[in-house]
Amino acid sequence: MKTTRAHFQSAIAAAPSCAAGRALRAGRDGQGTARPALPCQAAFTMIEIALALGVIGFALVAIIGILPAGMNVQRETHQDMTISQDGTFFLEAIRNGGPALGPGTSTSLDFLTNYVESITVGGVPYNNPNSGQMILGLLSTPTAPGNFNTARIRGLTGAATEQNGSNTVTAFRYKMDVEIIPFATPSPASVEGNTQYFNSESNYLARNLYELRLKFSWPVLNTVTGRVGPGRQAFRSLVSGSLRPYTNGAPTLWFFQPNIYTNL
Repeated sequence: MKTTRAHFQSAIAAAPSCAAGRALRAGRDGQGTARPALPCQAAFTMIEIALALGVIGFALVAIIGILPAGMNVQRETHQDMTISQDGTFFLEAIRNGGPALGPGTSTSLDFLTNYVESITVGGVPYNNPNSGQMILGLLSTPTAPGNFNTARIRGLTGAATEQNGSNTVTAFRYKMDVEIIPFATPSPASVEGNTQYFNSESNYLARNLYELRLKFSWPVLNTVTGRVGPGRQAFRSLVSGSLRPYTNGAPTLWFFQPNIYTNL
């Protein structure tokens, strides 16, 4: 059966949206053989596809632009939380170090060897301390006003992939400065009354009450030069009891004895 030109043109007029498809089915110039008509199907035009891609591209650019800021906020929040938890831990560990370690053989803090990379006391560095007793004894070394003991530490409460010395290349590091200063009292000359009594009381406080200061700065940007980032936080506390040395070879280790007091 042949399809005439008039029949072809009337079909296009009846369904303009399917004109191209019907023209192909009917053949060029009406010379082809008629084929079964297929249902007409709507589709996106190239302009609509281009507009959709433009909208998607704009959204992706916006998301990619916000992503770094969100990641920075998350990282800073994680670092602040780590410092808050680690600061409290070290503060309590130094305050109660004597009964926990002291001259005994307790290994309760030996896990710190996986996190404490170095400690500097009086300008002398001690790299990779080999026991919790050594770490706590060095950190508890008394300091003169204005001086401090410094430790470089990986985050104790970091991600699971950074625990127990793992993933040391990308682990979060911070610097901790420790100051231990005897309790300061007013000069006896400035106090009226029994100067001799006040003086003895002052000596007692100076030997049995100490101010403990922990100053944190993070993150450590260069382990060679010690350069750190802008993060800062401080912890302060008073420690009652005596601070006693424990000599078992070098170096001399110091520990607080919170249940022992002395007049000497």
